[in-house]
Amino acid sequence: MAGDVIEGLKSCELFALLSQAELEEVTSALATICTEGVCEVCEYETGDFIFEQGEHSARFYIIVEGQVLLKRSVNIGDRIADWPLALLGKGRVMGWSSLLHGPRYLTASAICQKPSRVIAADGAVLRSVLEENPVIGLKVMSRLAWMLGERLRQTYNKLESHL
Repeated sequence: MAGDVIEGLKSCELFALLSQAELEEVTSALATICTEGVCEVCEYETGDFIFEQGEHSARFYIIVEGQVLLKRSVNIGDRIADWPLALLGKGRVMGWSSLLHGPRYLTASAICQKPSRVIAADGAVLRSVLEENPVIGLKVMSRLAWMLGERLRQTYNKLESHL
């Protein structure tokens, strides 16, 4: 499992701004922590839900391989409509709010479109690793802010294309 965790972390979009030495520091710390049971590599089949909108979660997810659809259900009066938000592959992250402060309610559902392997880690543990090295922490949180901005922009574009 440690090899899966290290490779998954190295390919993670969240760590794109880190130097090779910084990436090694983060992956080493997280791989060590993962051996203590605060993260795991989970396997899913096509159609499996990794999580569902509205669930309370403290987990952060990194796709090691496969493909996952993020979708949001929206009440449009007399019925519920499903709105696809993003199709994510290797190295992409989900459950980002767990890195901010404490468990949160998930704002979307994640459904596997292909058989997938996903690292599921405690967001508070990752946050504590980042707090131990503020330079790395700032780079990772800056990248997170950029990623969230991109997802928001993509969501707005999809919404506008349907108006």
